Amino acid sequence: HILEKHHSALAREEVIKHLLPETYRQALENEKLDVLSLPEISDVQMEGGSGLRYKATVEIKPVIEIKNYKKIQIKKRSNEVTDEDLNKTLEEVKKMRKVDEINEEFAHGLGYASLEEFENALKRQIGTQKESQNKMQFEHDVIDHLVKNSKFTVPPSLVKRRYEELKEDLRKYLEQSKLSKEEIEKKENELNQRLEEQAREQVQTFLLLDEIAKKENIARDNTMPTAVMEFLFKNAEWVE
Repeated sequence: HILEKHHSALAREEVIKHLLPETYRQALENEKLDVLSLPEISDVQMEGGSGLRYKATVEIKPVIEIKNYKKIQIKKRSNEVTDEDLNKTLEEVKKMRKVDEINEEFAHGLGYASLEEFENALKRQIGTQKESQNKMQFEHDVIDHLVKNSKFTVPPSLVKRRYEELKEDLRKYLEQSKLSKEEIEKKENELNQRLEEQAREQVQTFLLLDEIAKKENIARDNTMPTAVMEFLFKNAEWVE
């Protein structure tokens, strides 16, 4: 009888493992629920021919009202490297290297055939930095527009979860910097409020982009944020 009961229990577990994901997915589809977290399963019951019954607790995505996300006005920014940009960088190099003059001899010392070659290399570097900074600014402008043209409550539980992740990342970073335990705690306390703000901003941004992905039939996978930003850029109004 003990062996029989053991096998019966195992068989019951296997049936539940098989049925639970399928019935859960079906329930989401039937109820048209857009969930934000994995379910917390409780009160699992499977008796005779009554089928599988259980309680699934999930967090539902908030209703997000978002408008005017197409034709967002974005101010164009030039990636061109000006003489002013180059001269400013050359002055910074002087302070870093503690030299009075950037000349041919200085360029040779860094492995460049001429001063002109060194300056051209600097221009390429400045151009790459400008391009990266401009793209970040474009993204910031778009997100700022979305926030101003949307209305919803950011789920506190998601913010808390993201805050804990950011806090853990910060701790790992600080531990690698070989600071003392006291210094690490001091830094954490100093940055806690900023981390909370970052967590809220990141969750808010993700939910906004996810809502646009849903409306525009963009795949809601790991590539979603990048794909939605590309969509918004393509449909934006670029102004001088």
